Amino acid sequence: MAIDAALLDWASRGRDRAAFRTYDWDPPVISLGRAEPFPEGWDLSAIRASGLDVVRRPTGGDAVLHDGELTFALVASLPGPWSRRPRAFANLVAEALAGAVASFGVPAERVVEAEGTEPPSKPGVNPCFARAAGGEVRSGAYKIAGIASRFTRGAALCHASVPLSARHRDIARFRGDRLGEGERLAAHARSISEILGRPVAARALGDALAREVASRLGCPLETVPLNACVAADIAAARDHAVEIA
Repeated sequence: MAIDAALLDWASRGRDRAAFRTYDWDPPVISLGRAEPFPEGWDLSAIRASGLDVVRRPTGGDAVLHDGELTFALVASLPGPWSRRPRAFANLVAEALAGAVASFGVPAERVVEAEGTEPPSKPGVNPCFARAAGGEVRSGAYKIAGIASRFTRGAALCHASVPLSARHRDIARFRGDRLGEGERLAAHARSISEILGRPVAARALGDALAREVASRLGCPLETVPLNACVAADIAAARDHAVEIA
C-alpha cells in the first residue's frame, strides 16, 4: 500500500495521469484506516497466533481482513481530462466496481448516503464490513465491497477490498469478540462468491474492473511496469507495518 501512496504522489505531479492496479495478500493481512487506533481494542495474542501482519492504509475507513479477496487501487490526476472532482471520482470508482460485479451475474449498486445509511462512526468502532457507508457497493442488503479514499491537491487515491470468500468476516476473532460484532458482520456482509454459490477468480474480476475503469475514464489502460511510473518513489516506499508487541 506504500506503492499506492507513491502512485498518488506521482498522479499529483501531472494533469493527465492515472494508474490502476490489483493485488492480493500472502500471508493475509489486517489493514487499518489512516486514523484508526491500534492496538486498543484488538486481541494481539490472536493476531500473533494466526501469523497475520497488520498494516496501515494511506486511505481512511475501518479495518479490513484481506484474506480470500481482491484489493485494487485507482489513482488519478484531478480534475484531469476525465473532468472529475473528488466526490465524482469516488463515485466513478464505486460505479465501475458495481459494473464489474454485475458482469458476473450479481446485481450491484453504489450506496447513496441519503438512503438510510448509518451515520459515520469514530474510526475503529466497527470493522469495515459491519456497516455500509455512502459510496461503497452493495448487492441487495449485503455490503460486497469496502471503498476508502484519499484526496490531495490535484489527485485522488481510491482503495477497495472485494471479498471472494467468507473469510473477511473472521476479523471479529481478532477484535476481542466484541458484543454483537460477529452477528453484524454476518447480517451485513457477503462475498460475491457466496451470493453466486460458486467461486469467482480474482484475475477474472480484476480484468472486468480494468475494463470498467477504462470505459468510465474514457481512455485505454496499458500494462506497464510499476517503476515506469514511480521508480524513485517505489525505491523509497515502505509498507506502513504496525508493530505487534
